[in-house]
Amino acid sequence: MLARLTVLFSVLLSAAVFTACGDDAAPGGDACVGHACGGTGASIMDPEGGNVILERMTLDTELQAAFKLPAGQTTMTRVIGYFMSAHAPDSNPLPAPGVCTNLAANKGWPAYVASQRTDVDVGTLTFSGKNAAGADVSFEIPKQAKGSDQIGRPHDVFYQFLQPDVALLLKADSFYNVTFGGVTGGMPATTFPSAMYLAADHASVQNPGIEDNGPLIAGKDFPVSWTPAPSPNKPPPADLVGGDVLGLTWLLDITGSPIHVCIVPASAGQFVIPGAIITEWKTVAASRGQPVNKMIMLRNAVAHQLVRLPTTDASNKRRIDMVSLECWAQVMDVQ
Repeated sequence: MLARLTVLFSVLLSAAVFTACGDDAAPGGDACVGHACGGTGASIMDPEGGNVILERMTLDTELQAAFKLPAGQTTMTRVIGYFMSAHAPDSNPLPAPGVCTNLAANKGWPAYVASQRTDVDVGTLTFSGKNAAGADVSFEIPKQAKGSDQIGRPHDVFYQFLQPDVALLLKADSFYNVTFGGVTGGMPATTFPSAMYLAADHASVQNPGIEDNGPLIAGKDFPVSWTPAPSPNKPPPADLVGGDVLGLTWLLDITGSPIHVCIVPASAGQFVIPGAIITEWKTVAASRGQPVNKMIMLRNAVAHQLVRLPTTDASNKRRIDMVSLECWAQVMDVQ
């Protein structure tokens, strides 16, 4: 399984994973519609042009309280998006499959943005698709002023949205259109149809259960597991970075800022966090001035798609990473 995933990543890192939509309008003219507005398909090798994270979150009791969910609510929709027409370096390192990548040590994607960058206002940012009942829904992601998003990345302008009860807005194993309202003299109005695919949610999580607190012990391996669910409507392998729905385990500090991410296929159903990684996590948390005895752990079913950042500069080909997460999130004790 690991060998297969490694090959898939190698292939995708050397080739485009989205092909152009033949009738797309050119940026700066009529509204652009399609996956590759104004150029050829986006590639994981393209420079970064921002990302959109769509999360269907199931939260433990402690995080329900932290997010101030209404009584009886255990789920939340979260969307975070930002866009850039320049970024130095062009791209941050991508995490590797089959291991836990220290995002703090290498300023790895998607946890970091460079201080030298040009953030882009895309006007309104709107999602449309189906909710759990199968009804049509459309929801706008509010634009935010200069500041940091909920996972600690700084922006001059960004988009962020939180709403309890995912059933109101999201349907697992379905697609969402993403629309930029556009800005006069800048970003063209753009619709990316089926730009985000939300995979089926894990049927459950174990080792630990959603209300278990560990502990994770420095120097001691810690196995995690989940029961994957089939995603019959998922895009073809060539349209997903990694070639499939991925199973990610994240280790965050208590503020929600990522430190490590561990990647396997979602179908693997398990991963062992090495004891050395837990020791490393404590070192990074301490360097941030954060508690070393509490972490936030996430287990995700992730679908990662790519689109092209619309721009009037045809030579500035940048990718937007469209990343959806079926997320189980909990606070864990650390020793």
